[in-house]
Amino acid sequence: MTFHLLINSVPTSIFVVVNLYNNVYVHMRVNIIVSSLLSLLLYSGHAAAAPVDVDLTVGTWAVSATDDIGINWEGSTLVFEMQTADGDNWLLEGFFDWIGDNGAFGRENFTGSLFADSTMELTGFEIVLPASGIVTANYFAILSASGNEIIDGSWDGSGIPSDDWSAVRVVPLPGAVWLLASALVGLVFGTRRRDLH
Repeated sequence: MTFHLLINSVPTSIFVVVNLYNNVYVHMRVNIIVSSLLSLLLYSGHAAAAPVDVDLTVGTWAVSATDDIGINWEGSTLVFEMQTADGDNWLLEGFFDWIGDNGAFGRENFTGSLFADSTMELTGFEIVLPASGIVTANYFAILSASGNEIIDGSWDGSGIPSDDWSAVRVVPLPGAVWLLASALVGLVFGTRRRDLH
């Protein structure tokens, strides 16, 4: 009888071990699948991106644009006066100084956002007088990876001819560069005078 119990208990314990192993394996697979599905559900709406690390308020931006009716807006500028963190995004305030080749001109104040995926939305809310031939608009664009170009821009609004625009940051040279340049010029001319004597 004891022998019989040993035989019966060995397969039973082997079955229990194998069954325990299979249950753990199945539980692990179920946990992995469930956590993967939860991750997909939680993040499927908009891919998470790292915050954009750039200060748009440094320098003036040279705007390039031609609208649908052919008015060239070269010579216009863009200035970001304020940039405030809002989670992974930035809240923006600033203005466009528009100069059209048809004589249109004026300042348009805007507010907007730079999103973590580098897209930008600006909304003009006020035309500052004196101005002629411009109205407020909505602007959409992408900040380049360098942080010094705004690309693939478009605009739209009520009663305006829309089209594409872009901008490049014009960074002023720091005072140290001018000081270095004048020192080098002084060295060159100072050396020439000594050679002449």
